[in-house]
Amino acid sequence: MSKFIHSICASLCAFSLTSLVADEPSSLPQVMPEMTMPEISFAPALVTPEPAAFTTPELEITPAPTVKKVAAVKKVQPEVPFSAFTGKIKGRKVRMRLRPDLDSRIIKEFSKNEYVAVVGEKGDFWAVEPPANLKAYVFRSFILDNVVEGNHVNVRLEPSLEAPVIGHLNAGDHVDAIISAVNNKWCEIAPPSNCRFYIAKDLVTQAGGPELKKQVDKRHSAAEELLDATSLLGKAELRKSFDDIDANRIIHGYNAVINDFDEFPELVEQAKEALASFQEAYLQKRINHLETKPAVHEELAVDSSSKKESSELLRQLTDRMKMWEPVEEALFLAWANFSVKKNIDQFYEEQKVAAETITGIIDPYLSPVKSKPGDFIIRNGDIPIAYVYSTQVNLQNLVGKRATLVVSPRPNNNFAFPAYFVLDVE
Repeated sequence: MSKFIHSICASLCAFSLTSLVADEPSSLPQVMPEMTMPEISFAPALVTPEPAAFTTPELEITPAPTVKKVAAVKKVQPEVPFSAFTGKIKGRKVRMRLRPDLDSRIIKEFSKNEYVAVVGEKGDFWAVEPPANLKAYVFRSFILDNVVEGNHVNVRLEPSLEAPVIGHLNAGDHVDAIISAVNNKWCEIAPPSNCRFYIAKDLVTQAGGPELKKQVDKRHSAAEELLDATSLLGKAELRKSFDDIDANRIIHGYNAVINDFDEFPELVEQAKEALASFQEAYLQKRINHLETKPAVHEELAVDSSSKKESSELLRQLTDRMKMWEPVEEALFLAWANFSVKKNIDQFYEEQKVAAETITGIIDPYLSPVKSKPGDFIIRNGDIPIAYVYSTQVNLQNLVGKRATLVVSPRPNNNFAFPAYFVLDVE
């Protein structure tokens, strides 16, 4: 009986061992073997290892990787250097300001077609170099022998502590300083090279490279020098006696500025005013010269069947006739350049050789217009045919009369009819 019990226990233990590997399909028996009653023998006791004591494993907490917030990197475009250029002013009275702001102080007003050196930009404004004739001021105690004594010395627009600052100078900077005529506590200098002023972009157009402004400045300087030299020569000539005055040289100098440098309207206007002033002084000189000479009278027949006009009346020099003397003097001097050692009487004699005649009724031309080509109009009936003037024949005494005039052509200044100088009356 005990053997049977031992057999059953052994079978149960074998079955339990088979169950332990039941997760492996290959270990399962295909057919349950026929149970036989083997001889019961006591197998060695199956020792089951004592399970290890249960311990809770220590949790290793691994911190989550830190996510660094990377700011979005803004792509910085490489800075393109500004290309300087010469700008041309598009409007009239265009304002250059101290700052790039429409409320900023006005430094200068430019005329149309003037040039500026554009060297930068700021918003809606171009940054431009200071004009060549602009002056700046530094307190006199900071300048010693044209060298700056001090750092960050203010350069102001006017010789006053209330004037705006337009730049700075540092110790050792060299300047060409003169004592200000307005305030002798200040020195007058050229603005610093890094000084900038501002003009609205829509009032400037690009005219060329930076070299264009340099060329324009060179021509401007040449025009100024010619104007100044002519003015000094004119004063020197007017101090001479009338016979020694070289009026043609002065007239030519002023006309050179007017005609050859018309891109500088301010200099052209100065030349025109100076020329008019010189001609007026020259005319007065001529009048004084004539008054010192005895009058010469000649009899002149106007018509053999009519009464004789007094030669004194026809030859009397009037103020209206005197106004044309500078014009005739200029024509004579131009002619004399090709006819050495000839006087103005020979000039008119040569004019008479090639003269022509016109006949008509003489009327005064009183319209107050500029550059009119004569003081009188010759009419054929009611139709004007010519403008005339004279410094030799008093045409005022022939007004309303029909006469035949010996004339030489003159510029008509683009008026409607030809113009003539009256040499004589037939």
